[in-house]
Amino acid sequence: MPGYWLVLSLYIAGLNTVIRYQFWWSVPLLLWLSSLLVIRFRCRIVLTILITIGYVGFFIAQDAKLTALAQRPTGKVESTFRIHADELQFSGTTITGFAVMPNRERVRLTWFCREEATFRQLQTTHVGYVVTGVGDYEGIQPRRNAYNFDPIGYWRSRGIIHQFVVKQATITQVDTPTGAWPFINSRIRTGHSRLVAWFETLPPGLRDYGETLFLGYTRRDFYDDNVGIQKMGLVHLFSISGFQVAGVYVLWRKFGRWIGITRERSLLIVQVLLAVLLLFAGGVQSLVRAVLLALTQAWRELGWLRLSAVDAWGVALLGGLLLEPGVLHNLGGQLSYLLTFGLLWLTGKPGWWQCIFLSVLILPVLLWHTYAWHPISILANLVAMPVFTWLVIPVLLVGIGAAWCVLTPIMSCCNALINGIQFGIAQMDRVPGELVFGQPPLLLSGVALVGTVSWLLRRRRRTIGLVLLVIYGVMFLLPRLATGGFVAFADVGQGDATIVRLAPRQVMLVDVGGKMNLPQPPWATPQKRDFQAQQLVQFLRGKGITRVQQLVLTHKDIDHIGNLPHFLQQIPVDNIYVPLGMMQTEAYQELVAPHCKGASVQEVQAGMRLNRWTLVKHPFKSGAGDNEDSVAVLVETGPKRLMLTGDLDQAGERNLLDDPMLGRVPILKFGHHGSKTSTASEFVQRLQPNVGVVSAGVKNRFGHPNQETLVTAYQNNMQVFSTAESGMLQYCWSGKRDRWQAEITSPIQLPGRP
Repeated sequence: MPGYWLVLSLYIAGLNTVIRYQFWWSVPLLLWLSSLLVIRFRCRIVLTILITIGYVGFFIAQDAKLTALAQRPTGKVESTFRIHADELQFSGTTITGFAVMPNRERVRLTWFCREEATFRQLQTTHVGYVVTGVGDYEGIQPRRNAYNFDPIGYWRSRGIIHQFVVKQATITQVDTPTGAWPFINSRIRTGHSRLVAWFETLPPGLRDYGETLFLGYTRRDFYDDNVGIQKMGLVHLFSISGFQVAGVYVLWRKFGRWIGITRERSLLIVQVLLAVLLLFAGGVQSLVRAVLLALTQAWRELGWLRLSAVDAWGVALLGGLLLEPGVLHNLGGQLSYLLTFGLLWLTGKPGWWQCIFLSVLILPVLLWHTYAWHPISILANLVAMPVFTWLVIPVLLVGIGAAWCVLTPIMSCCNALINGIQFGIAQMDRVPGELVFGQPPLLLSGVALVGTVSWLLRRRRRTIGLVLLVIYGVMFLLPRLATGGFVAFADVGQGDATIVRLAPRQVMLVDVGGKMNLPQPPWATPQKRDFQAQQLVQFLRGKGITRVQQLVLTHKDIDHIGNLPHFLQQIPVDNIYVPLGMMQTEAYQELVAPHCKGASVQEVQAGMRLNRWTLVKHPFKSGAGDNEDSVAVLVETGPKRLMLTGDLDQAGERNLLDDPMLGRVPILKFGHHGSKTSTASEFVQRLQPNVGVVSAGVKNRFGHPNQETLVTAYQNNMQVFSTAESGMLQYCWSGKRDRWQAEITSPIQLPGRP
């Protein structure tokens, strides 16, 4: 009976989410699917039970394996491990990638390499190595700021629980794998690494597009150098998976018919070509899924698999869950199966209709992961799909072939055409109109996805279409009409950044974080991306915030304003405030003035009001933007007041005590990251705070927060939170109700407390 394998695969996938991740929201869907299996496919109930038992046992065993790995002792170790050059990336003097430990556990690798010879050796060779090193064997570090990349969830879905942070290591020998499959796998990765190295010698356009589309290798700076791809929703074209596989499949079938190859022989050849593509790309996991789906299609056409298209898709999903049990818990896996599912129902439809519908189909998933959507992305995909199929791919093939044959003029012409495509995409990135939804509620995302699929199945399209428009409208309006507000103390390492949402369309940011760029040796690779600024932007987008009304730069230190240039490139700011006298400093002229982009810049002093809720309490006089000149603000945050003092010292805090209107302040952000130079005892006694917040880096070299500061807090009955221990801290309120939430842990332990 058609549809059995489709329903069964969805049922097994639902069980996977419950067993591995305790996603209890999928239980109603499971009940509905189980009723279908029992009522509609009762003739196969025995087969259903056997397959279910098999998969459940497999999922439980996999989860037990990961749980057992997570319980392994961690700490500083000296260990021998295996690496392969094909899995390494280089940034500054740091090497990242994967390693295989002596117990055959696959871990994330971070290697702080100090030896140029070792660094260069790994950059320029293409084989595997056995390495002996000393470092920290530890669990994958958790997400430190809300709405950002979740390392634990992602790597657990890939079967990886630990990371090995290597401080010192020595290459002992070339890795010579034993056994047939390890040897074959090593040769594939070596060949892939050699191909990547050769592609790196090509002109930038051919290099970037060729590596990504043909080799499944995305350079660390790819999206920085190719602006517009992410915003226009074209990432799927550059992720070696379904697009490349479909291209090989369709183009070969058409070419085979043109040269007169029989249908059966053409389908046999296309399977060989898919295997070659898989090997050529180094066995990329996302490509494995796409090849599996394509093979089921070929087997159907050959009559080897007598199933409907939807049932073949279900079989491919079941196979994918065996190869990678966590495949549906990351964006790549979700898009792979969702797009191919949509294509099953669009066979024979015009290409423009397929493009529009698929863009709508994946929208709920994209909003959940990326928080934004640009309407022009539909047009971009509509244009890009045929352009990539009939122009970009052929031009790349000709250009790469010309480079191989040292036909420089032809190679240059092909590279110029690719550069033109890059320029066109970059110009589309400048088109205004991006809609930032924030992260929608999971229930609304699920309803939107189910509704879109129902619309695809042609059931009451007009009614469902109207319901979907209402749902997306609600998604868009929810963060903008939300009552109450929040204060988010972002984790920006040994820096400061505080986001305060006081009302709809009223967002204030106090400092943006930053870090000192320590001198790098001449052999270090360049670093372009500012991850701290990007994390701030992601948080704001996750909250549905597209604009900052007030940006307060408390003083000129790099750890408070260093991220400003990168931040202002992505988020518009209406007003920038700096302490009185700072506009005359060199730091202001270098880091602030060139990047303001039309924002109003104003120096502030005590007594000025920045908005209805925020009053400046310091400085009293003009200064040079140093710690003692820091801007201190008193903010009326819902039911409680908040004091932010930048890096103000104890002398400056004592000056604030002369203000008879200061009153009690329940929430105090400790000055200077909890240093003993700030947070004077009399200052704390006057404010009588219940909660103190410290912004400091993990294991920072300054020892912040200082023990003297914590003792002061303890003596005044304060509860202390630290971003070093808890990650991002959020104080949220709605009406008179308020709550605290930490991204990682609870309050830190104070001296003398049980």
